[in-house]
Amino acid sequence: MRRRSFGAALFALGAVFAGCASSGSSASAQVGVVRGVAVDTSGNPLPGIVVSLRTPEGKLFQSVTTGDGGAYEFPAVPVGQYQVFSEFAGYTTPQPLAVKVTPSGLATPPRLVLQEPGDPGAPSPR
Repeated sequence: MRRRSFGAALFALGAVFAGCASSGSSASAQVGVVRGVAVDTSGNPLPGIVVSLRTPEGKLFQSVTTGDGGAYEFPAVPVGQYQVFSEFAGYTTPQPLAVKVTPSGLATPPRLVLQEPGDPGAPSPR
């Protein structure tokens, strides 16, 4: 009797691991990555700037800080439509960038151009 319960326990444990493996692969197919670069109106990279990702309804999804060269990345973003923007340390995004995240895809929006207050070379918001 002891062997039978031990065998049943091993079978159940194997089923749990199999279920985790299959659910993990389908979950990874439902996310993507958003990656880009933040620059000023002269094209200079902006390290240390907070960049945010929000839904079209305006709900904040996540914020990250740009690294060297102004690079930013949002890993494991659920599939859907988003907007990339920044409002940090006097810099603002005149127009949020629309980005579409696809399963296991890399969404690379155009450069995120931020303007300083009073920047005469800044593009005007539309």
